[in-house]
Amino acid sequence: MVRVYKHENDAPLYEVYVNIRSKSGKRAQRRVRGFKSEEEASKYEAKLLREAERDLIEKEEAGETWEYIVDKFEENLRHNKRLHAHTRLDYVAAVRKHTEAFMRRPVSSITRMDAKSLFEELKLKGLSIGHQKKIKIILNRLHSFAVEEGMTTESQSPFRSIEFPREDEKVPEILSIDQIKLLLRLAKELNHPWYPVWATALLTGMRNGELYGLRFSDVDFDNKLITLTRSYNTRTRSFKSTKSGCWRQIPISPELEMLLKELKLQTGTRSEVFPRLPGWEKGIQAKILRTFCKLIGLPSIKFHTLRACFATQLIRTGVPPIQIQKICGWKDLETMQIYIRLAGIEVQGVTDGLTLMPETELMGKVVKLFAE
Repeated sequence: MVRVYKHENDAPLYEVYVNIRSKSGKRAQRRVRGFKSEEEASKYEAKLLREAERDLIEKEEAGETWEYIVDKFEENLRHNKRLHAHTRLDYVAAVRKHTEAFMRRPVSSITRMDAKSLFEELKLKGLSIGHQKKIKIILNRLHSFAVEEGMTTESQSPFRSIEFPREDEKVPEILSIDQIKLLLRLAKELNHPWYPVWATALLTGMRNGELYGLRFSDVDFDNKLITLTRSYNTRTRSFKSTKSGCWRQIPISPELEMLLKELKLQTGTRSEVFPRLPGWEKGIQAKILRTFCKLIGLPSIKFHTLRACFATQLIRTGVPPIQIQKICGWKDLETMQIYIRLAGIEVQGVTDGLTLMPETELMGKVVKLFAE
């Protein structure tokens, strides 16, 4: 297209604009200005058209851009009911945030070196190895989606070759039985508003959202059972099913029964077991617990640690792991293995039969140790 775009000293100036599109929707554009005659501009138009056509052919051969595939991936995830809505949003948000530099590039142009550089940047930003591994999984899924939909001919994901150094396993947070008793005793003595919530968490292993959503209609005092069917989501400010998606039952111990009956007397007409404590619906329960623990000289723990304490103490009292798994709502025993290790049940007493040192030397050391 040739047209006048402005006048200079009463003389028109012409521009040439070319815009072509392929059947797949890709587009190539060219614009050149400054021609003093329509004839000159028209002659240049053919050259500009050839350049645009070459550009379009290159784009077709290179395949779709990363941005286009991310958009289509997001559309596809909306129909994936196996993933929670927030999980789907997190997937796409992570891709857009960390691969912004790839957006205008064809997928086929993204190399292993690009992938390596990306994860070097993530490392410099301070992302943990665990977080980086999750991003790698998402990027590989996205690339597989592009291959399945015929959006790229590159069958091998450039991110698949990324390897991570072994990360030292961290010992999970946990409180000893004496620390648990101290936490509850001081919280009760100080009349801390969160005392009933903390105590119930330690006596049931319930998650934060499950505690928030607990109603007295879920509590069966006659059969001494709590039936859990829902959980509160602080992100959506709404109730949903439990994390596992299944209802479960928790036995009510004598201590818990006394606590729940006291709460029942205090509630009046309220259907929820616990009062709506300030900030709870916004997810500040961990901050409040950490602050109190620091105040009384205990390790600073997150709220979820109370659930770990419950599981660990049950293991130490000899409750079979399969029963604890059902009470806590874990779908498999993999998570249970963490708490079994924490409880020390697997190794407790296994060295008692070792008698390697001379008896006189051994007894002398023991006597000296206890005499100090």
